[in-house]
Amino acid sequence: MKKVLVANMTSQKAVDYLESKGYQVIKNDQASDDDFLEHADVDGILIMMHPFGESLMSKMPNLKVVARHGVGYDNVDLDAASAHDIIVTNTPGANATAVAETAMMHILMAGRLFYQRRQAITDNANKRYLAAHHGQELTGKTVGLIGYGHIGQEINRMLTGFNVKVLAYARHQHEVTNGHMATLDEIYEQADFIVTALPATPETKHMINASVFRKMKKSAVLVNIGRGALVNERALVEALTNEEIAGAGVDVVEKEPITAENPLLHLPNAFVTPHVAMISKEAMDNVALKAAEDIVRVLEDERAVFQVN
Repeated sequence: MKKVLVANMTSQKAVDYLESKGYQVIKNDQASDDDFLEHADVDGILIMMHPFGESLMSKMPNLKVVARHGVGYDNVDLDAASAHDIIVTNTPGANATAVAETAMMHILMAGRLFYQRRQAITDNANKRYLAAHHGQELTGKTVGLIGYGHIGQEINRMLTGFNVKVLAYARHQHEVTNGHMATLDEIYEQADFIVTALPATPETKHMINASVFRKMKKSAVLVNIGRGALVNERALVEALTNEEIAGAGVDVVEKEPITAENPLLHLPNAFVTPHVAMISKEAMDNVALKAAEDIVRVLEDERAVFQVN
């Protein structure tokens, strides 16, 4: 019987699906290398966020497929996987609604300073800041979407009722409801709200940096629901501290999991969540099931639908 390792938090729907196909499902926390090496004989892994590279792959001789629970796969060494004939997959679109809803929340929370106003009820720290900063409405504004795949398009759909103008950036041309395709500089210079929804790659690392913040409006709000590596975090902290931009909504940071020492948590114009955009009951079910389906395809010698290497 072939074995598949999944994280404890994996949806039961995916576990049931794998077992219905005749696989033995092993669960653990996937919190350390040892959690993987204790089951080095598995044929497939449905992996969360733990780094997975050569040092683990070389000790797992039966491994044929690593399915990422989500869209981003920067925690998996694709070159090492290919060298070991391991197929790596992801699940594009499966959590698009959950992530888009989170982006909308960050736009509104960071734009209108709602969280800071809640804090001011019990903490005097923000009261002076809030007396001088009223926040801004989303309605009628220009929104820049950097990344226009499943998530970017879903954000645009949700923006429709706010009567906004959308500027979208992507590698390929798309028809953009509510707006049009634009260059990065057009987005930086014109948008009131900028949402980054790209994966982390060598090309996108620190694409939002000090020089970019200087191009943005002083009233601009940056929302990052892509990957922490997209934004130079030190430059973001400086831009917020010096009020080069008005605010930021951040679900991802450069070093995760985020800790209490992260300076973004102590700024009055930043709204931060701990990489939870993709977490909802529906998304967890959808993502895990899509990942499990590709695991079965690979182990049954079929072609994976969402192979990334």
